[in-house]
Amino acid sequence: MEILLVRHGESVGNAEERLQGQTDFPLTEHGRTQARMLGLWLLGRGAVCDHVYVSPLSRARQTAEILNGILGGTEAVIEPALSEIRAGEIEGLTFDEICVRHPHYPERRIDQLGDFSEFGGESYEDVQRRARGLRRRLEASHFDPPQRVLLVGHGGFNFQLLKLFICEPVPRVCIVKMGNCSASFVRVRMRRNTVIGDLVWHVPVELMGASEREGRPL
Repeated sequence: MEILLVRHGESVGNAEERLQGQTDFPLTEHGRTQARMLGLWLLGRGAVCDHVYVSPLSRARQTAEILNGILGGTEAVIEPALSEIRAGEIEGLTFDEICVRHPHYPERRIDQLGDFSEFGGESYEDVQRRARGLRRRLEASHFDPPQRVLLVGHGGFNFQLLKLFICEPVPRVCIVKMGNCSASFVRVRMRRNTVIGDLVWHVPVELMGASEREGRPL
């Protein structure tokens, strides 16, 4: 099974530097340009996918629509498990606004990343259960025979899902920069009686180039 993991383009929330969580922000025009750039880059590399799944949030759905318009192929299926991590009462706030309400926020330890339970959002354990459930469903449907699957989602949850595919055991702390419209390509296979993925490449949109159309198939 091959996984192409994509984060949405720049959203209004990104442009305003807000912690979005599951608050629904649309793409900016720059975000649409990023999605087109990613689509052209993937097209030049033969990125035909057998299945496409997308978060229900509009910034991800709009990104998937632009990609599908360029790549063609199968229509995207809404997958609620790809939603961004729910951040509770601090969703939609800027960093400064969060710090006014929660002065301890800047002091949170690195191992608290991805855990918003103290703000009424999802705990780290909640997110891991959601990610493991999605992985099990993907493997049950697309591992044998192996298929290529495009997942369009969000930086926070995509990062947790990527860890789950490529690490054994899965570390709590592992930093991977998930910029807008970054793309990660993971080949999942059986190795030494363990189903695990190889991170083949991880590319930010800035390296893709708006007109690049040449290259090898993925």
